[in-house]
Amino acid sequence: MNAIVDVQSVEYHDNIYARYATLREQHPVFHDASRDIWMISRYDDVRRLLRHPEGTLNGETGHSYIPSLATTDGELHRTIRTAVIPEFSRGVVANLEPMIASILDELFADLTGDGEIDLYSKVILRLPQLFMTRFLGFPESQTDHWYAIGEVLMGVDPVSGEQGHPEVQLKVLDEFADMIEQVLEEKRSLPGDDHLSWLVGREADGTLTTEEVRIFANCLGFAGVDTTINLLGNGTGLLARFPAQRRKLIENPNLLDGAIEEMLRMEPPVQGLPRRLTEDLALHGTVIPKGAEISLLFASANHDPEHYINPEDFDIERANKDQLAFGFGLHKCIGQHVARLEARAYFPRLLEKYPNYEITEARWRLSHWARGFAALKIRP
Repeated sequence: MNAIVDVQSVEYHDNIYARYATLREQHPVFHDASRDIWMISRYDDVRRLLRHPEGTLNGETGHSYIPSLATTDGELHRTIRTAVIPEFSRGVVANLEPMIASILDELFADLTGDGEIDLYSKVILRLPQLFMTRFLGFPESQTDHWYAIGEVLMGVDPVSGEQGHPEVQLKVLDEFADMIEQVLEEKRSLPGDDHLSWLVGREADGTLTTEEVRIFANCLGFAGVDTTINLLGNGTGLLARFPAQRRKLIENPNLLDGAIEEMLRMEPPVQGLPRRLTEDLALHGTVIPKGAEISLLFASANHDPEHYINPEDFDIERANKDQLAFGFGLHKCIGQHVARLEARAYFPRLLEKYPNYEITEARWRLSHWARGFAALKIRP
């Protein structure tokens, strides 16, 4: 039974949506004994549990090693989210567009020649790294370390694989927490015109406590880069797999926003959300006991044929505003508008410079929570 799910297998990640289909059809409540986690895969179930999270907690799961906004609950979560969400509204985020455009113009200008291009390393990885470095105000002395840590946290490259051991990942998480604390301390003594300085300013004026600042800084440092890297890479792969949709987008640029939503539906950067049950959960004839960890599979829900017609078709004109790639409800991704803004800047430039690109090399990372490439090369 557990052969259906094997997050350490290349074959599993290469065929992940077929595995999700098996779960939805045959095992909508599935216990993955290898991780001791219950996987919930149907759209209606996932959305209902996101909309009504009573009886579950985001804390004390496999993702809770470092406290962040995604692993907090109750009053602590509400306090932090209320304080920071105005800074991530659609209108405020739109002011970041010139910075993103400038970075992308430089990155694409550096791509030369008509041979194989390492698009992942030269653009897809670099845009979110450079943007978030400037947006957060990371000091140059820390950036290389930050990028290296992010590579480990996104998942394992199956070609190398040495970073997949739990002891390595725990060491990296400790380094990450120490690095964030060091950067925050620097901002307290020498603030700048950046978001981490804004954040410690909320500590200084009493809006947030030191611990609340640390929690949100962890969230930004951990998720602000990885999610967008995966969105850009996954979307690039989809446009190559579905050339008729790519041509439609080139001929109708006004379809870009819908195309990005369809990318998010088809290949969510984050595959699901773990939660801990505080009471028994009865679902489809199975009782999941209090204290168990569940995984709400956004990616499987987004492919549920009971909710989407022909869900395996990539259709940039699909009505898909209810896709769950960024979650739903109280814990919906606070940086979703930033990720979309980067995507809206990236894809037009990609298609203008390489309208007929073909993928020459691609492989998925092995990850229990994310969906993204370890390598993506193209030929114009």
